[in-house]
Amino acid sequence: MGSDEQMVNLVLVGLSHRTAEIELRERAAFRPDCLADSLRNLAALPGIREAMIVSTCNRVELLSCTQDADDGVHQLESFLCRNSHIPHEEIRHKLYHHLGGQAVRHLFRVACSLDSMVLGEPQILGQLKAFYNAAQEADTVGLYLNTLLQAAFRVAKKVRSETSIGEYSVSVSSAAVELASKILGDLDRKSILIVGAGKMGELAVRHLKSAGAHTVRVTNRSAEAAAELARRFRGEAVPFEDMRRWIAESDIVIVSTGAPEFLIDPPLAQSVMTFRKHAPIVFIDISVPRNVDPAVGTLDNVFCYDIDDLGAVVNANLLERRKEATSAEKIVEQEVDAFVARLQSLDVGPVMAQLRGRIQEICRMELDRFLRKSGPRNEFEIQQLETMVERIAGKIAHPLVTQIRESHADPVDQRAYLETIKRIFKLRKDTE
Repeated sequence: MGSDEQMVNLVLVGLSHRTAEIELRERAAFRPDCLADSLRNLAALPGIREAMIVSTCNRVELLSCTQDADDGVHQLESFLCRNSHIPHEEIRHKLYHHLGGQAVRHLFRVACSLDSMVLGEPQILGQLKAFYNAAQEADTVGLYLNTLLQAAFRVAKKVRSETSIGEYSVSVSSAAVELASKILGDLDRKSILIVGAGKMGELAVRHLKSAGAHTVRVTNRSAEAAAELARRFRGEAVPFEDMRRWIAESDIVIVSTGAPEFLIDPPLAQSVMTFRKHAPIVFIDISVPRNVDPAVGTLDNVFCYDIDDLGAVVNANLLERRKEATSAEKIVEQEVDAFVARLQSLDVGPVMAQLRGRIQEICRMELDRFLRKSGPRNEFEIQQLETMVERIAGKIAHPLVTQIRESHADPVDQRAYLETIKRIFKLRKDTE
């Protein structure tokens, strides 16, 4: 049986953080400014009907509808190698490929961030939507991939609404926000002081700022470095020598420096609390070695956390996300089964429609032949004969169509039956 007579096949080929090191992922990535051309070139390959490319820092995947599954895998792998200039021998052991229902399952898990480096992270869904939009603009997706991607987005939304997989902080910076919120409540209008210009401190401030923290001040031994970091947050650079004063005027103090000694000790913290009239204050020490004396945390209304405390929060929250992932996986499995059944209906619909049309065509041809041989008939007699022929065509088609519908429980059996119907009735190959 020729490949042109096969039903549509979903094929996914790719590599990710689970199979390939970052250097190889970087080489395999598709440049954003060339993405549209790459999509069109991929969709123009023989046997490729629809195509989409996903290219992030953690994964590079090609998704396609193809006439033949094995040939589709070969085409996608070859295209990826040509685009990246990576020899097939170098990359082939890093690649995975998923077909049919497995491709559906993989895409659903990716959309739900069950396959992400950070379980439950929300960014991948936005990235998927962006790559889908790019494929739409390049006109390389059609009925099948449109249906698949819309289903993936719906499943991701369902997982987010029915589980708590995205509600636990799993980065040091987001854990800092979680701890500060537990102590201070609503972070709206709270003030932040950054001591030092470390990268992790900057990330923590970014999360606190997005959570509603209002005023951002930066102090650093280098006034220039303080001014640069303050500019990024539209904050204020303040003198390092006045650090005690600015700590006293802040609700959250993030310390991220390379100093080898404690910059904040109990006497300094005690004087700060006297000035604040013992209003709660949170110290988040992301420095290694620590810059905030742990004894500071023994003072009333002073809450002090170091990198290990934040790490403990992250680990506990990762455990919670893994528990939620079990529920998410069950949702995905249910949705995969439902979608595969729907995908099969997309395949059989055109076949059933053309089968009915073909039977009607045969009956009409026989009626025309009969009318030519039997001589003139009045309009009423012709209408009666046409009605009878229509009914005969319907009665012939009905059991055949019913059998197609009832065979959906066994995809292999359904495929074989459809191929038999196509051959017997000489249906066009464009029913696929």
